[in-house]
Amino acid sequence: MARQELELAKELISEKQYDKARMLLMKVKDDPTAQKWLEKLDELAPIKAPETSSNGHHGDGDVSPWQYAALEVKRAYGIQYKVNGESRLEWKDQPIYFALNQLGREGWEMISFESINEFSVYILKRPGIAAVKKIDVWDQ
Repeated sequence: MARQELELAKELISEKQYDKARMLLMKVKDDPTAQKWLEKLDELAPIKAPETSSNGHHGDGDVSPWQYAALEVKRAYGIQYKVNGESRLEWKDQPIYFALNQLGREGWEMISFESINEFSVYILKRPGIAAVKKIDVWDQ
């Protein structure tokens, strides 16, 4: 399945449809080739926020599409991170600015923050159409 996405992404990149290629590669971001291509796309065509008027609309009248993400931080037995429910084990015990910088490199911008005891949630957004996926929650 990943091979098909990579082939299609390659075609999109050759056609300079970088945003579409990026969205496709994000579906298989665990694939090492997809990760390399995403890094190259970030260099070649960084994600830009769409220009909008003060009412949040593009000049053509469409509402800006946004993706939203939740960075969950649990400070118990060290610092643990999840992004949209997926553990980021490689970030374990890193300071919060490390995680936010990593997400910033992916085009995410923090828009909100809430913290209760050892649990914090950072809400982020970036341009794009969100993929809806049900996830598991922290163990209770």
